[in-house]
Amino acid sequence: MVDQSTRRSQHIFKESNTACQCSPLSSLLNPRDSEPSSTRSKRKACSTPDASCAEKLQKSPKKRRLDASIYTIRSEPDPEFLDPAAIVAARKSYLDSLFNPLHNVPIWGKNPYKEIWKDYRKADSKIHSLPPMNPAPKMKRLRIRYNDLTLVEAIRDLDEDEDEEVHVHSIFKVKYKDRLYILKVFRSSGKWLRVKNGKERYTREKRAYERLLQNGVCSEGFVPMCYGWFKLRVPDEPGWLRSFSGDKLSPHALLLEYIPNSVQLNVSNITVSIAEQAMLAAEYVHGAGVLHNDLDPRNTLIRPDGTVVIIDFDMASTWPDNDVNRLELKCEMSFCWSLYYTTMACPPALILCRLN
Repeated sequence: MVDQSTRRSQHIFKESNTACQCSPLSSLLNPRDSEPSSTRSKRKACSTPDASCAEKLQKSPKKRRLDASIYTIRSEPDPEFLDPAAIVAARKSYLDSLFNPLHNVPIWGKNPYKEIWKDYRKADSKIHSLPPMNPAPKMKRLRIRYNDLTLVEAIRDLDEDEDEEVHVHSIFKVKYKDRLYILKVFRSSGKWLRVKNGKERYTREKRAYERLLQNGVCSEGFVPMCYGWFKLRVPDEPGWLRSFSGDKLSPHALLLEYIPNSVQLNVSNITVSIAEQAMLAAEYVHGAGVLHNDLDPRNTLIRPDGTVVIIDFDMASTWPDNDVNRLELKCEMSFCWSLYYTTMACPPALILCRLN
């Protein structure tokens, strides 16, 4: 098992300030023929063909650059939308209607991803197919029993108000061999809906982590380290696994890195630097051939040093799935840019948030 001490977020933070020679997302999107010139000139071209970029990243991870100009047109917010009178009016409107009229204004410029393949609604196999990738190694199977684990906290579990029919997985903070981990447990049996959703979500997350591990995205800290999978037998006295006690088959579990002192991304703690870190993390997830499908703030953690970690891949699609293509990756990056820069990193939105 990989020692957690090898995971140094400060090391990642320092690397992000150096120049990047090969960006995995740019090697997959390769939008140079369609990308606006204002952003095209600010990207460094990959020096190797598309098919070898992911392999090159895997063998020798490159230094990362933290540069907001990659994703934003403006380096400073547009003063038009920071006018005190406009903010006062927005505050009054928010207090009256709970709607912030300035939450979606282009304070940081226009979304650059909207100009890439903007005329396509469906993927064209001739230009949107991803380059070939090497098969990902199978994830390590662990030998862990219920008695080997000590519950520290139930982060997400079946509660009294939740419909048992839709409960497909639980998330626990546990202690294993004197270290803290995140344990994600998926249903393997039960009612039909739970079986289908539990197995599917487990398979999606496991396949995504296999690809992320292969491409060094876990070791670089953009997503948690995944140490392996196992079947967790529920004992006769189920204890903290009581929500799985009625299942005929043992649930599947993933043992994940616990990231101490991290907080969820929200409108009150986001900054332009953190937004850039979130875009960078999404870019490297995509570079591994993984489409997250649920990149909302609740699935984004911020470390104390300001670096960002993307979590929860149970809805992800992984190459060679048909829905993982250049167009879909671009659309998810476009969604992220709009979320971070026009909704969350909007100064009036932050001001209004702090009124509550």
